[in-house]
Amino acid sequence: MKTSCRTTASGAVMTMMMMKMMTVMVIMTAVSEAAAVPKESKRHVRWSEDTDPTVTFPLQLDPEAFVPPGHLRPLNNVSISPWTYNVSRDNALFPPLLSEARCSLRGCLDQQGREDLSLRSRPILHQVLLLRRVRGNAVGDATGDAVYHYRLETRLVAVGCTCVRPSVHIQH
Repeated sequence: MKTSCRTTASGAVMTMMMMKMMTVMVIMTAVSEAAAVPKESKRHVRWSEDTDPTVTFPLQLDPEAFVPPGHLRPLNNVSISPWTYNVSRDNALFPPLLSEARCSLRGCLDQQGREDLSLRSRPILHQVLLLRRVRGNAVGDATGDAVYHYRLETRLVAVGCTCVRPSVHIQH
C-alpha cells in the first residue's frame, strides 16, 4: 500500500532523522542477532524457481561508523528554486518512508522574489539503495509462517531542486 502526503521542510528533516535512527536500531539488532548465527561460508549461491541466481553475501555493519549530522538548515524555502517534500510509505520497502522533493515553480526566483521564466527549476536526482521484502517459497518453522528475504533495489529520488538555463537546440 502506497500513500502520499505533503509535509514541510522541518517535517521532512524530522522524518529523515527518524529514518536514520530506525536504520541504526535495525542494523544494531541485525548485527547482534547475526553474531549468534554460525557462518557456514563466505558466500552462498542458490537457484530460485525462475532460474535466476540468488547470491547471498554476509553483511557486517559497524554501528560506530555512523556519524549523526549536525544541525542542518532547511534549504527548500530559501532557494531560488524552492521545493516541497512528498513522503510516500511502502511497508514492503526498507526504509518504509521515502521523502521526495517536488519543484514548486517552473521558473526560478529573481532578486525581487518574482518568478523568472527565462530560467528553469529542475529536480536534483540521487540514486538510493532500498531493500524490498520478498516472500520466499519455503515455510519458516512449525507454525507455518512464511519465509521472507530482502532484495536490494535502486531508485532515483529527487532530493532538491536547482535552477538551470533552458537548453536550446539549434537545428540546421
